[in-house]
Amino acid sequence: GEQVLATENIYIEEDITVPKRDSDISAWVNVIYGCNEKCTYCVVPNVRGQEQSRLPENIKGEMQMVADLGFKEVTLLGQNVDAYGRDLPGLADDHSGRRAWTFTDLLNYVHDVKGIERIRFATSHPRYFSHRLIKACSELPKMCEFFHIPFQSGDNDILREMKRGYTHQRYRTIIDTIRHFMPDASISGDAIVGFPGETEEQFQRTLQLVREVGFDRVNTAAYSPRPNTPAAEWENQIADFVKSDRLNRLNAVVNEVAEERAQRFAGRELEVLVEGVNPRNPGQAFGRSRHNKLVYFDGDGDALKGQLVTVKVQEIRAYTLFGKKI
Repeated sequence: GEQVLATENIYIEEDITVPKRDSDISAWVNVIYGCNEKCTYCVVPNVRGQEQSRLPENIKGEMQMVADLGFKEVTLLGQNVDAYGRDLPGLADDHSGRRAWTFTDLLNYVHDVKGIERIRFATSHPRYFSHRLIKACSELPKMCEFFHIPFQSGDNDILREMKRGYTHQRYRTIIDTIRHFMPDASISGDAIVGFPGETEEQFQRTLQLVREVGFDRVNTAAYSPRPNTPAAEWENQIADFVKSDRLNRLNAVVNEVAEERAQRFAGRELEVLVEGVNPRNPGQAFGRSRHNKLVYFDGDGDALKGQLVTVKVQEIRAYTLFGKKI
C-alpha cells in the first residue's frame, strides 16, 4: 500500500548552513524562506514550506560579516521578499496598521552596514510591491537602480487562472511609480507562454505588455507541467509546437525591446563593480553597473577585481555594454 508520512512545519530560528558564495564580490543573503502564495503552476510552496522571515538583527549581522570578508555588494533574497515581516510580531508605532517590520523597514535598517556599497533584492511579487518601498529605494543611496518583478502574463484571465493576485493594470502602475521616482531604473521580469488555455489573443497581450513597459530584460519560459500543481492536471494543455512558436516570438520582441532600452546608456559614464577577467578576452575586465548591466572594458581584471571604477560606454548591445575606463 501507500506510505503516509505526517509532518509538521519546521520553524527556522536561524540559518542552519553557511550560504553558498558563488562570487567573492557580490553576496546573497536570505531574508525570508518559503512562500505562502498558491500559484497554480509552481511547486515552491510544497517544497519550501510557509514563509518564515529572519530576524532583522540576524540579517544585518550576516551583511556585516560578508562586508568584513570584503564583499561590496549584497543581494537580499527570498521567493517573495515583499512578504518580509508578515510573520514577525508587532505593529508599527505610527498607528498605520502595518506590521512592525516590512521589507521597506528592513532596507532602512540594514542600509548603513559599513563596507557594503550596493544593495539589490529579488524576487518581488506585484501583489505586495508598494509605493512606500519604491520611494525608499529612490532615497537610499546604496539601493541599485534595478528591479526584478515577474509579471508572467499580460492577460488578466490568465493571471487569474495562475492565481497571481494582480492585473496587468496593477503591474503597469508599479512600473509607472518606479519610473516616477527612479526614471533611469532598469526593469526585468519573468513571463510564461503556453499556460493551459492560453489563446493567441491572450498571448498577444503579453507581447503588448513587453513592448509598452519597455523591459531591460525578461526571463521567458514555455509552460511546463510540474508534479503536484493544479495546472498540471487541467485538460486544456497547449501543444508543444504552439508553446515553442510563442516562446520564439516573445523572445524576438524581448530582445528588440532590450536593445532599444539599452540605447539610453550611449556615451554615459557608469559606475562598475569589477568582477574579474573577461573569460573570452584576457585583456578585458568586466563587471556590472548599478542597473545590472554587464560592462566590458580594457584593463587588468585580476588587479581591478572588487573595485568600483567608472566606465564611459562606447558600444551597446541588448544585454552588454562596452566602454573605456576613465
